[in-house]
Order: sequence, then C-alpha cells, then structure tokens
Amino acid sequence: MVTMARVMVVDDEEDLRNLVKMVMEKEGFEVEGAEDGNDFLEKVDRFQPDIVILDVMMPGPSTKEILQKLREKGVDSKIVLLTVVRFSSEEIKKLSEMGNVVGYMTKPFDIPELVSEINKHIKA
Repeated sequence: MVTMARVMVVDDEEDLRNLVKMVMEKEGFEVEGAEDGNDFLEKVDRFQPDIVILDVMMPGPSTKEILQKLREKGVDSKIVLLTVVRFSSEEIKKLSEMGNVVGYMTKPFDIPELVSEINKHIKA
C-alpha cells in the first residue's frame, strides 16, 4: 500500500489556503488546512504532516513561537514558509535553527514553483 505524503497548509487567507490545498490534493497529497497558528498547533498532532506550508504573517502566535512549540512537542515536520516579507539569509538561518524550516517562498508565488519546492522536500 502506498501512503500519500501529508501536507498541512497554514494561512489566514481562506482563498489562498483553499487554492494551495486544492493544488496539493491534485498532486496526490493528503492535505489539511489551518486558519492560523493556534488552529495549526491544535491539529498538528492529530494530522502529523510530513511538510507544512506556513504563512509567516498571521494573527496569533508568531512564527518563532510556533517553531518553538513544535520543537517542544517533538514535531519534526519539514516547514516551508510563505511570506510577503523578504528575509535576509541570516534571518532564514536563525529560523532554520529553531525548527525544521527547509525553505521559503515570497507571496505572490508561482504555483508550479510551490509544487516543485514541496516535492523536493517530500522526496528528500
């Protein structure tokens, strides 16, 4: 039996979350959505995603707080950040050290590029 990789899409913009969810499902992933950091932290243990697409600017806990809570819970899902903010290489390095951040993409993003980024880390 082949197991589908699990992807969790965390974004407070419902249209964007639903679009990414639909695209990832079309790619053959099992997908769960979360509307903010608190919703994500409530769902992550039950869903156990292989990779998380995490919006950086949302209501609730900051990205750093979310990464810290994931580490405390022992969650080892890979994380790709989505952001309207351009990070410096130093900021990315700091976030990567806090959790399993494997990449980031700026909004607006190219759908094929996002799919490629997710596939790259799922198969790694």
